[in-house]
Amino acid sequence: MSTLEKSGRPTAEKDSLARRAASAAVLIPIAIAALYAGGAVFAAIVAFASTLMIFEWTRMIDGRDFSASFYALALAGAGAFAFAAAGQFVWAYALCGVGALASGLAAAIARRRWRWAAFGAAYVLAPSVALIWLRSDTENGRSLVLMLFLIVWGADTGGYMGGRLVGGPKMSPVVSPAKTWAGAAGGVIMGALAGLVTALFIFQRSETAFLVVVGASLGLASILGDTAESAFKRIFGVKDASGFIPGHGGVLDRLDGMIFATTAMSLVLYFHSLVGRFEG
Repeated sequence: MSTLEKSGRPTAEKDSLARRAASAAVLIPIAIAALYAGGAVFAAIVAFASTLMIFEWTRMIDGRDFSASFYALALAGAGAFAFAAAGQFVWAYALCGVGALASGLAAAIARRRWRWAAFGAAYVLAPSVALIWLRSDTENGRSLVLMLFLIVWGADTGGYMGGRLVGGPKMSPVVSPAKTWAGAAGGVIMGALAGLVTALFIFQRSETAFLVVVGASLGLASILGDTAESAFKRIFGVKDASGFIPGHGGVLDRLDGMIFATTAMSLVLYFHSLVGRFEG
């Protein structure tokens, strides 16, 4: 028996992979069902996930559960998601701003990290509202969000496989010792393949090359989101945001790539719509 086998690492890796697969088998059908239902159902699922992420974020920066910053962000988020579900996105984003101010003020009064508390509104609330906007307020919203899901899931899978099977040089040994350039390449490639699948089976258009580029770009955004969250955890001295999802850690650990990819897609589509209005 080899030293590696004696250490139990192969068994631990297999257990981790099994937990990831089991979690995905439960969570992916829920996400797809909510996506196809749309409307209040989709908004409710996004709101629930966002509340869990707010809890993880404020606990990570404050070092305790249910801080005043959590309640400020959660209450602002509840209002923002109610407005988003009703299609009132200006008011939804306004409440995100209110949440940032209230959370930052609460943290400042408690002599805690008020800048990070305020940042939680931009990091969690605003992208969550943007995801609802993508589903309900743009043309072909269901197809767009399905494409986003497939790309982020593909990038996550490609990153995991590339890192585990190929390994090699680390991207940033200080920020995230486990992430490799091979994993990043795998994430971008799988994102591009997800874009190809989207082009062939969802949109069924001749924009195949364009959607492959979109897939690779959003796959890269997803990887950057994963790296950013690793940096945050390093700053605050935590390994996982929580243990809500077996094999993944916390909800933030699972959706960090989705946060960046959603933000990127939403900003591009929003500014594209602005250009269209001016040209019209």
